[in-house]
Amino acid sequence: MTNLYQQLYATHQQLQQSKPLILNLTNYVTQDFMANVLLALGCAPIMSESSDELAELTTLAHSLNLNIGTLNAEFAQRAVDAGKLMQQQNKCVVLDPVGAGATKSRTKLAQELVPLANIVRGNASEIMALNSSSFSSYGVESSVESLSAMLSAQNIVKQTQKTIVVSGKIDLIYAPHANYQNKFGIELMTKVTGMGCCLSAVIAGFAAVCKDYALASYLAVVYYTLCAEQAALDTSAPASFKVKFIDCIYQPDWAWFETRIKQSFAKEI
Repeated sequence: MTNLYQQLYATHQQLQQSKPLILNLTNYVTQDFMANVLLALGCAPIMSESSDELAELTTLAHSLNLNIGTLNAEFAQRAVDAGKLMQQQNKCVVLDPVGAGATKSRTKLAQELVPLANIVRGNASEIMALNSSSFSSYGVESSVESLSAMLSAQNIVKQTQKTIVVSGKIDLIYAPHANYQNKFGIELMTKVTGMGCCLSAVIAGFAAVCKDYALASYLAVVYYTLCAEQAALDTSAPASFKVKFIDCIYQPDWAWFETRIKQSFAKEI
């Protein structure tokens, strides 16, 4: 318990001091929210829609966040090219397979991008779709609980040696060398568009300074969900929660975090 708090604080401090550049190839819907969350976290976000600058940007970037939310042929090729460039430089790629399972094109692209990624974060439906082309979902919202994707996530890890993050009421992190669960978080997070997208970006931020990608993912998820819980102490409505959440990402209450972590672990003993 104490170790979790100490690791979380130390990694966050390292991130704040290094201010990593996070390259985002992402959807149009949540770019502003994502950029503001990354800035509040202490990262330097950059968004790109040009293939011409990929070689330069991947050289500068510390990690890449790939989000296939708004899909077209040009984006698909740009995502593949960026993933390959980052892989050649041994830099972290986080894949957010938005809507995998909803359409054949989304599922196909997501499955093609998995080998280029180091970390894959999605909801249960998306992760299950990556493991089986016959699985269908209802779009970007998960049609099943995260625990239902446990076997799919474990199977992907065995096949690819990647770190898989399944978001839900209970967040699951699987990797070849470690497994984690996170039970922090609140229902209000599901009422704001882009919370999942921003989580993938935050994972990319933590992974820029922590090369143990399973641990980086776990710490990012814990930090993110604790910030959400802290924000909800002052509001119960989606719009005000979104603003307060960014404030908490920027200025977390570390004393409250420590108390909350202690409370959580005390319940499990």
